[in-house]
Amino acid sequence: MQHITTKVKTLLPHEKVQAAYRYTSMFDRGTEKSVCSRYGITPIQLEKAVKDFENNKFKKGKNWNPNWDENSCIHHVVDTTTMVDIEKGAKKGSDFDLNFDPDFDAVNGLLHVNWSEEDILSLCEGLPRRIIEILRDSKPGDELYQEALLFTESKLFEQICDFFHIDAEKLVRRALEITKADL
Repeated sequence: MQHITTKVKTLLPHEKVQAAYRYTSMFDRGTEKSVCSRYGITPIQLEKAVKDFENNKFKKGKNWNPNWDENSCIHHVVDTTTMVDIEKGAKKGSDFDLNFDPDFDAVNGLLHVNWSEEDILSLCEGLPRRIIEILRDSKPGDELYQEALLFTESKLFEQICDFFHIDAEKLVRRALEITKADL
């Protein structure tokens, strides 16, 4: 009987983050088997990557910013496509700009952001407008349109609108009447 050994792949720090995120994310969820296959790792390696990711245990190289250790810091995973483009030196403007962001951590593939209350308010204030723009600019049945419509039915959308004294139901109804009058 022939014994076959497989070489265990050693992942770069950003690949570990990508694998852990892909496995744990509610938006980009993969199965243990699919993630292990995609990254050429074992379930044990995936389990360690997930544990490290959930505990914010990242590789801290010479460019690590101590501010990234603050409890208020949110570690946003940079999508796989963008990281591949950066690795390969693609000359896309958004990827290139990311390299100059002082909170971009290319080693771990993360954008570390300390969100201030003002930042959060600004983001939330812009969401109703952005949702209406998406409804206006996309077609019923499109994935983006459906996601925007679903978001308008969420408790979060309702709470954001309440906070900014916006009648959520009236806003969405009027937006659909104006932009999709032919429906």
